[in-house]
This record gives sequence, C-alpha cells and structure tokens, in this order.
Amino acid sequence: MGKRRALVIGGSIGGLFAGHLLHRAGWDVTVYERSRSDLADRGAGLGVSKELFDIMTRIGIEPDPTLSVGAKTSIWLGQHDEIVAELPRASRGSTWPVIYQPLRRAFPSDLYRPGMVLTSIEQEDARPRAIFADGSAEEADLIVAADGVMSTVRRQFLPEVAPKLAGYVAWRGLIDEREIPAAGRDLLLNRIAFAFPEGESILSVHVPGPGNEVRPGHRRYYFIWYRPATPAQQRDMFTDAAGQYHGLSIPPALIRREFIDEMRAAARAKLSPLMAAIVNLVAQPLLQAITDMESPRLVFGRVALMGDAAFVARPHVAAGTSKAALDAACLVDALDASGGDIDAALVRYNEERCAFGRAIVAHSRYLGAYIEAQIKPLSERGAAATRDPARIITDYGAPHLVHPAEV
Repeated sequence: MGKRRALVIGGSIGGLFAGHLLHRAGWDVTVYERSRSDLADRGAGLGVSKELFDIMTRIGIEPDPTLSVGAKTSIWLGQHDEIVAELPRASRGSTWPVIYQPLRRAFPSDLYRPGMVLTSIEQEDARPRAIFADGSAEEADLIVAADGVMSTVRRQFLPEVAPKLAGYVAWRGLIDEREIPAAGRDLLLNRIAFAFPEGESILSVHVPGPGNEVRPGHRRYYFIWYRPATPAQQRDMFTDAAGQYHGLSIPPALIRREFIDEMRAAARAKLSPLMAAIVNLVAQPLLQAITDMESPRLVFGRVALMGDAAFVARPHVAAGTSKAALDAACLVDALDASGGDIDAALVRYNEERCAFGRAIVAHSRYLGAYIEAQIKPLSERGAAATRDPARIITDYGAPHLVHPAEV
C-alpha cells in the first residue's frame, strides 16, 4: 500500500502545523493557501504556551523563547495610575512572525501551493476531492480544513455555523516603547496592566518590536480596549465613509474619523492619565468586532475542521495559535494510534477537540460576559454586568494551557 494522501486547506500557522506533523508521520501531504503573498506580515501580538513550544520542538523547530517578552506580574491600574492590586501571574507574549516564519521556512516548498482558492469538496466513498477555482481537483484519503474563521469548508458542511457578535468591540494599538510617558515606564515594566472603566476593560503589555527586537527600549507597547457596542452601532462603526460595510473587521485607514475621535475622547474621560496618553499616542488604531463560534462537529466523512475553522474563542484567552497547534497534534496522534483506521481516528479527534473547543470558548465568554451585558436593558443585566477585577485578572488567559517559564 502506498503512502496515505492528505490535503491541508489553509497555509497559515494552523495549516503549517498540520502539514508538518502529517509529513513527519509519513503522509504524502500538500498544503493549499489561497493567498499568493507572504503571510509573515499578518497578525499582531499573540500569547505563547508550553504546549505551543513543545509541538514546535516535535516537528524539528527549536522555539526561541527569547523572541518573546515576559511579564512577571499582572496589575490592576486605578483611575489615578495607582496599583490597586498586583498578582504574581507570569506570562509571555510574542508576535505572529516569530511563530509563522520558522514554520514556513522549514516546510518543503514543493508541498506548499499558494494562490489556490478552494471552491468546494466532493466525497465519493472514502476519497474526498478538493475542487479549486482554477478548475483543478485533487483527491486524497483525508482533507484537513485549516482555512480560518470564514472557512469555505465549514460553510459547505455547516452553513448555519458562523461567528456571532459578542456585544462589544476591541480597539487595538501599538506604540514604540520609548513613547511611553517617562513617569509610567517603571510602573509598566515586566507587568501586564489591566484597567476597568465602568463596563469596559483595557489590557496593555510589552511586545517585541520591529525585527522581533526584545531589547528594552527597542520593543513596542500594545493595548487592547474592550468597549460595548450594539449590533446596530457595530454596523455603523464597520461602514466606511463611502458607505461600504466591511463585516467583522475594517481596514484601519477606512475607519471613519468620527469613531477614532470618540474613542480618543473616551480614553481621556474614562482611563487613567497614563493609559489615556498611551491610547492617544497611537497614530492609527485598529478596530475589530469581538465574536465567538463553536461547531457542533468537526468531522464529515474524511474531512476534518481544525483551528479557527472549527472554534473561535474571544481574545481574552490569548490561545488561538496554541489551540491550532494542539488540534493538529491531536489529529496526527489519533491517526498514528488508529492502526490505519482513518475513520476511527477521526471519531477520536472529533470527541477530544470538540470538548476542548467548547471549554475554551465557554471560558472566553465568561471573561467577557460583564462587557457584553452592558448593551442589555438594566432590568436584564443581572449579576453578569458586574465582575471583580481581581478575579478577571486571575482568570484571564486559558486555564487549559501552561505558560512557559520565564527566560
């Protein structure tokens, strides 16, 4: 019997993890990516975990934890820049290229097909077939759908499943570390800073600078500010000056000036002087709708969903990259343990990753519930509208993952 054949749809981080692991397990695998451009400039900050580093090592890529920035504690910053509480909660953050670039460099170029847009999947017997926009088709023993939150594959098999608005948006921005007001530099050093204006929250942290630079003074400082917004308000916010609605995200340059001006004014009115200054130093803020999504099942014959094509958790858990890597590892482990029974392996994969996906989405909803509640009438908000900030800080992130040790 020849090598088993797998097609991976989606060539970003999740697809590359799947491609690497299947290739190392002896599969004949090809990764198909719709974009022709280099994906290294996509994404922004991301959380890293021990599990993520372990899977990189497993595929022969030695991760470099020094290309991440550590925080030893998390602080609750009060209205006057005072520390209301400090919790000994270590974590590490990095950037998209630190993970993506070594994965892409190490993957055989002849097995990676850019510019390939999937249109549909057909299944006859046990051999699924991928149909591409250029008219070509490929048949395999297994198709892995790692094509992201707007997955073509998921929409074919689960047309009713789509990201759902959570009732709030996130404003995000980066500044050079040297731009942090001098009075706040020592306060923020080696700490994740949280602040809690009424019904909202903002988190800020050091991240690597250009070229993955992590030397003090050469890094960047990142914030994400969660603010409630009704569906109607969000539709307005994600519509540009020409009247075009952009859905769940909008190109930064097309965000209407009125919304940026309102955000800056709100920062001055609601945030502490240090946080307000940082927000207002960002030349071009980014805006995203906060959503979540869970699929009732991940397997359809010999087709398996993974990563954001399967489950989308809100950003509070900072675990999207780790979850994609774990999805890929679980799939390949199940295939290895199945004794050649692909269908049995997919049953195991579906059970294990559905349980994990539901748990991490539920935790992300818990962390954002008090912000989401703000758009409801006062009589319907209940206890969900209030939350102990110290508890939010303690519970932030993904309890299902292990933070790597300080380096």
